[in-house]
Amino acid sequence: MSDTTPRLYSAVIKTAERLRQEADSVVIEAAGLTVAQAALLGVVIRDPEATQSDIAVRLELSEPAVTQMVARLQREGLIERTRDASDRRRWRLKVSAEGVEKAGRARLAFEGVNARLEKMMGEATAHDVAERLTRLRLELKD
Repeated sequence: MSDTTPRLYSAVIKTAERLRQEADSVVIEAAGLTVAQAALLGVVIRDPEATQSDIAVRLELSEPAVTQMVARLQREGLIERTRDASDRRRWRLKVSAEGVEKAGRARLAFEGVNARLEKMMGEATAHDVAERLTRLRLELKD
């Protein structure tokens, strides 16, 4: 391999960072949310019983990161946080009407990012790359 040939790790990291920037830019423009914020709202919309700990696991984020994101979304009026009636140590989350609307706009914008990637790679290649990256991520997690 020559010195100019990109190494796999470098190529993956640089591409992932560029994709994150692109997706955040598109989603922020469409909905005023980052991809991570939109994902958090999406989890709560789909599973109103999800705790902050559950969300951290599903999004593969730290609990402090989720707590900060929830606080930010709460200040913006996009999510409400109340104590769980059966377990006072837990917080229950509810997405406001504005949060649901913004999450919907974010989802559509993000679908556009995925469609663009599919168009660039072709549907079969995009599917294969997604499968391989998912397997790699799961193997590295163990």
